[in-house]
Order: sequence, then C-alpha cells, then structure tokens
Amino acid sequence: MSVVANVTSWPLLVLAFSFLICMVASAEKHLTELHIGGIFPMEAGSGGWPGGQACLPAVQMALDDINQNEEILSGYRLVLHHYNSKCQPGLAAQQMYELLYKKPVKLMLLAGCSPVTTVVAEAAPVWNLVVLSYGASSPALSNRYRFPTLFRTHPSANMQNPTRIKLFEKFRWRRITILQSVEEVFVSTARDLEEQCRERGIRVERQSFYGDPTDAVKALVRQDARIIVGLFYVTEARRVLCQAYKHGLYGRKYVWFFIGWYADTWYIPPKDEFINCTAKQMEEAAQYHFTTESIMLSRDKNPAISGMTGLQFQSRLTEMIDTDPANTGGFPEAPLAYDAIWALALAFNCTMSSLPENSYLEEFTYNDTIIANRLFECVKNTQFKGVSGQVMFSDSGDRIARTQIEQMQDGKYVVLGYYDTTSQRLDWIDKELFFGKGPPPDATIIKESLLTVSKHLYIGVFILVVIGLVLAIASFAFNVYYLGRSIVRESQPQCNNVLIAGCALCSLSLVLMGLPAEGVTFPRQSFSLLCHSRISILMVGFTFAYGSMFAKVWIVHRMGANENHELASYQKDEEEGSPWESIRLLITAMVGRQALVAAALRKFSTHAYGSIIARRSYILNQPIPACKFYIVIACLFVLDVVIILSWIVFDPLQREEQRFHLQDPSDADDDVMLLPILELCQSKHQEVWIGLILGEKCLLLVFGLFLAYESRKFKLKYVNDSRLVGVAIYNVAILSLVTGPIVTLLIRSQADANFAFVSFTVLLCTYMSLGLVFVPKMLHVYRVPYVKDDNAAAVGQHLLTTLTPSEQKRYDQLMVENTDLKRQIDLKERKISECRQQLEKRLKDVNLMNGYGEFVNNNNSSRISEDENPTYSSPTTLTTTALIEVQPTETGQESDFDEDSSSCSNEILL
Repeated sequence: MSVVANVTSWPLLVLAFSFLICMVASAEKHLTELHIGGIFPMEAGSGGWPGGQACLPAVQMALDDINQNEEILSGYRLVLHHYNSKCQPGLAAQQMYELLYKKPVKLMLLAGCSPVTTVVAEAAPVWNLVVLSYGASSPALSNRYRFPTLFRTHPSANMQNPTRIKLFEKFRWRRITILQSVEEVFVSTARDLEEQCRERGIRVERQSFYGDPTDAVKALVRQDARIIVGLFYVTEARRVLCQAYKHGLYGRKYVWFFIGWYADTWYIPPKDEFINCTAKQMEEAAQYHFTTESIMLSRDKNPAISGMTGLQFQSRLTEMIDTDPANTGGFPEAPLAYDAIWALALAFNCTMSSLPENSYLEEFTYNDTIIANRLFECVKNTQFKGVSGQVMFSDSGDRIARTQIEQMQDGKYVVLGYYDTTSQRLDWIDKELFFGKGPPPDATIIKESLLTVSKHLYIGVFILVVIGLVLAIASFAFNVYYLGRSIVRESQPQCNNVLIAGCALCSLSLVLMGLPAEGVTFPRQSFSLLCHSRISILMVGFTFAYGSMFAKVWIVHRMGANENHELASYQKDEEEGSPWESIRLLITAMVGRQALVAAALRKFSTHAYGSIIARRSYILNQPIPACKFYIVIACLFVLDVVIILSWIVFDPLQREEQRFHLQDPSDADDDVMLLPILELCQSKHQEVWIGLILGEKCLLLVFGLFLAYESRKFKLKYVNDSRLVGVAIYNVAILSLVTGPIVTLLIRSQADANFAFVSFTVLLCTYMSLGLVFVPKMLHVYRVPYVKDDNAAAVGQHLLTTLTPSEQKRYDQLMVENTDLKRQIDLKERKISECRQQLEKRLKDVNLMNGYGEFVNNNNSSRISEDENPTYSSPTTLTTTALIEVQPTETGQESDFDEDSSSCSNEILL
C-alpha cells in the first residue's frame, strides 16, 4: 500500500515541478520590452572617435544591471537594437531609417560621436524621439532650436575652454595658437575659445587643415607659435605630433594642449597606420603636453546609483574587454555610456509614473506627442550620481561636470587639478613639469634695450669733466690772484674769465649729453627738458669760450687794419709835402748856404726814419676798453638766445624712439630677443634748426680762422696773448668742423660712439684753450720774479680804489694829458726816424754829382786829419758834419738856421 502510494506520488511531484517551471517561464514571458535604438562607432578601426570599442560593453553592462534591478522599471526589460556607424554621418542616416521603419517601435535613440549625433538629433524630432548621446562633444549640439530633443552625458567641448583659459592665466600666457581640423565640432570649439580669449585680453591665432597637417605646422613655425591648442581626432593628432617633431615644434619652448578623451597611449602609431615617425620620436614630442577633459570617472569612494564606484566599474569593464585599456578606443568615455543607459532608464521610470490612466509607455508611437513630451521633461529633470560623477543636464541638454587637467610625464598621464566651471574654482596639485625652470613664454620675449651710453664710458667722461672744471676754477683763481702782474693785466682778464665760464659750461653739458646712461635713468616726461637743456648749455658755453677768443682776434685785426690805414694816410701826406721838398732844398743849397742844407738834412733824416715806427708803436700800445670785447660776445650770445627760444616756442624737441632690428642676447637665450631702441630728441623741423645752428657756427669758425691768420703778425700790448688765442682758435675750429658733420650724419644712432666723439672734441678743445691761454702766463709768473714795475702797477691799482670822486676826476684828466704827451713824443720820434731814412736814400742820388762828391771827400779827409779820434764814421754822419762846418752864415738866414737847429735838437733830445 505504501508502494502504491509512492508510485502514485511521483506523477504529482513531476507535475508540480513542471508547473513551477512553467510559472517561471510565464513570468519571464510577460516582462514588457522597451526597445531603444543605438548607432555607435564600435569597430576596432574607429578608436579615434569617442564611443568606440569600450562603449558597447559598457552599454551592455548597464542594460544587464538595470534589467536585474527590480527597483527600476519593474516588469519591464530594456532591449537595445544597434548599428555600427563608423562615425560616418551618411551611413548613420541610413541606419537610423532602418531602426525607425523596422519593428518594434523605438522609444529613444542613442548616439556616439558628434557627426552621427548631429544627423540623428536633427532628424529625430520628426518622429517625436528623444536622443541621448554619450560621446558627442560638439558645441554646435547645444543649439536647442536645431536640436530640440537632444541630451548628452558627454559635456560639450566648450566646457573645456574656461579651463584652458584658466591655465593660460595661471601660467601668464597672453598669446596662443589654435590648430584645428575642419570638422564642425572643432570649428565650433575653436570659435568659442577665440571669443573667450579675446574677452580676457589673450591674443589668438588660428590654423586649420584637412587631412595632412604639414602646411599648417609649417605656418605655426613661421608664426613663432609657442602655446598650441590642438583640436582634432586622434588619428589626426598623431600626424600633427609627427610633423611637430620633424619641424622642431616641441621641447623647452613649446606647450601643446590635446583633447583628453584620447587613449593613454594614443601617440604610439599602430602598425596599420603609416606615419613617418618612430614610437620613440612620438613619445619625445608628446612629453609634457597638457590635456583637458570633463571628468568621466568618479573618484568618489561612495557607490553610485548602480551600487558600484567609478573604480569598480573600470575594473569590471577591463575584465570584459580583450585588449589593453590604454589602446582601446572609447575607454575613457565608457562611464558616460554606462550612465547614459541609467539616465534613460530613470527617465522611462519617471515617464511611466506620470502618464495618465490607461496610457502606457510601451504603447508609444511616433505620433504620440503626449508620451514624447513627458519623456523629454523626465530626461531634462534627471539627476543622479553615476560612475562618471553627478549626472544632470542644462537647459540646452548639456552635461554639467567638472574638468580634469592632466599632463603627460614620462609616458604616463598625471592629474594636475580640477576646475569647476560653475564656481570658477581651480583645485591645483602642483605636479606640473616643464623642460626648463618654469613654464615657457608664450612667444619670443622681445626685451626693449635702450641704446644708452655705457657705464664705464660715462664714468670716464664724468671724471674728465670734473678735471676740466677743476682746471677752470684754478685758471679763474690764477686770473684773479695775479691780476696785478702785467702779463695778466695786459691780456684782457675779464675776457679770459668769460672764456673760463664757457669752458666750464661746455664741460657740464657733457654730463647731460650722456643721459640716459647705463644705470643712470632719466624721467621720460622730462625728456624734452633734457633735450633743450643740453643743447642750450653747449651752445652758450661754445659762444662764451670761442666768442671770447674770437673777440680778441677780431679787435686785434681791427686795430691792425686801422693802424695800417692811418700809416698809409700819413705816409701819403708826408710824401706829398716834406720829403721831395727837402730833397729839392738840399740840392739847391749845395751850391749855396751849407748851414741850411745841414739843418734840412738833419730834419729830413730824423723824420723819415722814425715816423712809421713811432706811429705803429703808438697805435698798437694803446689801452683797449673791455667793453669792446663784451660787445662782440654779447652779439653772439643774443643770436644764440634768439635761436634757442624760437626753437623751444615754435618747434620744441620731443622724445622719439628709433627702433632697430632684433638682436640675439649675449646669454644666448632662445626665448629672448633684444629690440634696440635709441631715444632721440626730435622735432618736426629739426633739420632746419640744426642747419641754422651749424651754419651760424661754421661761419663763425671759418671767420675766426681767417681773422686769426690775418692778425698773426700783430702784437698788441694790451692783448699780449693774441697769438696763443689764434692757435687755440685753429684747434677749436678744425676739431669742431670735423666733429659736427660726423656726429650729425654718420654716428648719430650709435650712442657710445656719438658720446665719445663729442666728449673727446669738447674736452680736448677745453683743455687746449685753457692751456694755451693760461699755462704760459703761469710759467711766466713762476719763472719771472715780481719786478718793480709790476709792484708799482699793483700799488697804483690798489691806490685807485681809495680815491675820492674829485681825486678820481683829476686822475682821469692827468691820464688824458699824459696820453697826449706820449702821442706828441711818439710823433717827434717818428719824424726823426723818417728824416734819417729819407736822407740815406737821397744821399745815393746826391753822390752822382762829381763836384759835390769831391767836395765831400776833401772835407772828410781834412776832417779826419784834424781829428785824431773821430766819433762818427758813417758816410751820412760825416757828410752832415762836413756840411755844417763849411757852411757860411748870413744874417737873415742864420737866425732861421739857429731856430731850426734848436728845434731839431730839441726834437732829438725828446
């Protein structure tokens, strides 16, 4: 009975087990399927685009996790229908139509790269479909009017631009260059980056290419690009990096920015990709480049909505793929693809709970706007913590996320920091490395190098200027202290003081002429004052120094010319009167009264011999008032003042920069070039003013040379140094005439040579002028003792200062009388000298007469015989004596002879 019972129980157990299996199968069969369509670039060759090989396993992982989670879409099962678009827009459009027109109805579309997302998102609103992209970063996709139903878990490429700008500002780069491919995603990103940079005052230059980047890289070299932002896919990035290596666009002077969603070893070219660079070369060129990319993997240790952390997801994904993650396309974007499926599932879950009664999500059709609108709102409001971080969408459908900054260091990416666009906060780790000591400059540094006078030259000239000033002070002290000595008193000491002042001013002008010098700056706002000051001081100093010497030779020349004129007039008068008349009387009286002949001969010879010499001595030894010299100097000074004031008022000098070609620095720094700048004093019509000044000074110099040469034989008692002054004028004129054109026309742009040439000329002229004028006087004072006449003159000079006004008036009258007496004495001596000279000349003619010759010889013989010791032996004296002794006297004429003889004797005694 028990056996029967056991036998009858087996069918029941089998039946119960079969029923249980059927119940489970029936439960699975009754899960409602929600179909979604996907168009992904997922083949091995498409690793250059976001959303490649690693993204499809991430999507499958998300579908499995959601379908196994009973808290989300309970009673529903997500089913994916996907195609491989190869990131080709045309192929993607065809695949989208196949997805839409083949059953079942798709509730939502998933897309990968930007070109495919553009095509799908632009057409999807026709079928009331929401598009969710996990790999599109094109800024153009943020246009809600063009893409009204698009959302993306991949942040827009524009989200990285604020981060890039933050880095530019951190490293003080104010000039960047963008190298982009011609795809729309990169064109839009480059345009947005350029706009933001210009708002921050950063200069931007752009270069684009299609396919081959060789020409674009050459353009970067020509532009001297240093900070380069590359916007292109990874296959193009390898070509760009290879060309950068070939053209030397890497290393210490350059910094590259690449997109961060490349694989970690993207720079190593695959075997099937022909690139004419080795892996080692590519690694060398990629060293220390920066990448910026939105955070795609959360580092938070707290689990996400799926129950995994970001690192756990990455570890799980690594086990699912067969290739090295570093060489797997789309591996960095895989967390975004995983979170996109979760966002889709949460949106479905939200939509089902918000649908009206008797309306179900699975009943969606492409004409159902109610479910489409509810689904759109749910996606828009979706917010959760995913493995890529906090997932939320902006009004334009863009993912809001932080940006991660990395740098390639020795073949590995090192995280340098994070930037939050919303709060503008940069979290920096300070792990950046560069080839040099710090970040390279954004361009070749152009350092302005003022072409100033070298420090050593300026100091040397300054010392010589001080020496010149000491010499000038010493000369002035000598001039004042030894004023009582005749050699100083008779050299126009007041005029020499003006010479000293001029030499001092010329020397002081060199101190201003060398500014600005190395280590000696001058305010730019006062540069105009400096320009006029140094020119004015040099002009006035030259006028005082050279003008004082010019005044001396001018006065000497004028007095010499006047003296020659007076002597010529005097000689003419004498020739018309007394000389021939005396000869006539002499010849007539030879046969008559001998006493009268003797008197006439005596008077004639004395007058002819001494008249010229006495007249010359009188003229050249007269005192010269100092005001004559002052008038000449004052005229030259007034002319200079008029020119200087006119220049300042009508055309003032201003600071002007003359720039020269760039030069390499002495320390051979490739990042620095020197821009030589010469600061010049310039006015609008400067050539006119310079020509006016040089013309006036050149005429003065040439005229001074002429006067010095013409007056070289004149020697005035009261300008006793006129010959030395003439020598000084020779030196000053020659040096100035040579220096002026050379400095003005040839070496104006050479600061050191210009200053050295001018300084040498000015100092040499100063030293020589002071030396020629004062050194001989100093030597004379040193060698010659203080004689009585100098002492008397000094005493007299001292007594003059103690006279009362009435005594001073009487003294002046006595001086006038004394001068008149001296003039009369000189006139008498001159007459005696002229008579003697004429007598000697006429006696030769008288000797032609035979009778007279015998008479003279007989009388001379008798005279010699009578006088044993003759005193006079010259023919003139003997003849005169003989004539006087044998001359008969007459009553009437004797008195006349005696009177004339007495007068002549008196003249001779005087």
